[in-house]
Amino acid sequence: MPLGWQIHHQEQLKYRVNSGSPFIRVKFYHYPPYRQNVEILLPPTRCKVQLKGLNTFYTFQGKIHTKGILQFERIIRVFPIPQAIKPQIGWGNCSEISLSLRQKYQVPSMYWPLDATIFAKIQENPWFKTDDLYHWTINALEYITKEIKFRENQKERFGAVKALLLGYGDCDEFTDVFITLARLKGIPSRRLTGYFIQKQGEKVESHAWGEIYSPHIGWIVIDAALGNIGKHTRNYVILKVEEFNHELSEYRVQTRHRGAVHYEWIRSEPNIKPLGG
Repeated sequence: MPLGWQIHHQEQLKYRVNSGSPFIRVKFYHYPPYRQNVEILLPPTRCKVQLKGLNTFYTFQGKIHTKGILQFERIIRVFPIPQAIKPQIGWGNCSEISLSLRQKYQVPSMYWPLDATIFAKIQENPWFKTDDLYHWTINALEYITKEIKFRENQKERFGAVKALLLGYGDCDEFTDVFITLARLKGIPSRRLTGYFIQKQGEKVESHAWGEIYSPHIGWIVIDAALGNIGKHTRNYVILKVEEFNHELSEYRVQTRHRGAVHYEWIRSEPNIKPLGG
C-alpha cells in the first residue's frame, strides 16, 4: 500500500461580465491537516491559504477583466495517518456523552432531518435503544444496509429521508442516514468528503463517510457505505469536514458589481499518483 498520494488539480473559472471590471472572490477547499500530513508542492498562483476549524481553503480575490479564465493549478502530497480503533477497546456508552455536547449536534438540517416522521418510527425499534456505543453502531449499520441498496454514481444527493423512501443511494445517502440516526441517539457525528483511492491510485472515487464521537476515545471513523468501522486507512484522503453546516460547497464565487456576472467552474477529477510503499 502506498504511503501517500501526489494529487494534481487543474481547475478553471470561466467568467463573463456585461461591462466594467468587477471585484471577484473565489474560495475553494483544500486538504486539511486532519488525519493526514499535507505538503504543497505547487500552490495556485495569486491565492492565499487559510485554516478555519478543521478545514483548509484557498482564496483568490481581485479585479478581473470583462471576459476571461482564471487558472487554479496546484500539486499536493497527502500522507494519510492510519488509525484502527478495535471493538474490544471500550467505546463507552451513549448515555456518557454530556448533554451540552449532544445538544450541539442535534440541530436539524436539510440532509439530516432529525424531526422527520420516518425517524420517529425508527427510534421505536429495540436496537435503537442500545446504550453501548459500539453495539449501537453495529446495529445502525445493519439497519441501513437492509433498508438502502447501494447504487454507484448517484448524481443527486437525496438526503436521509428520500434515501429511506426510495431504498437506494450511494455513499452520500448511507452517510446522511447514519449521521441522522446517530444525532437522534445523542451521538455527535459529522461528515467527511474527499477521495477513496483504490488499486495503487489507478481508480479514484469521490467519497463521503462519517465520524462519531466516543466519550472514551474521541472521534472514530464510520464508513456506512463500505462497512468500515473504526479504521482510517491510507485509502482515505480528506478534502473537507462538514460538522454543523450540512453542505459545504467545494467552491464559492462572490462578486461586487452592478451588472450581471456569469461564470462556470470547470473541474475534472485530479490526477493522483501513489507515493512510496
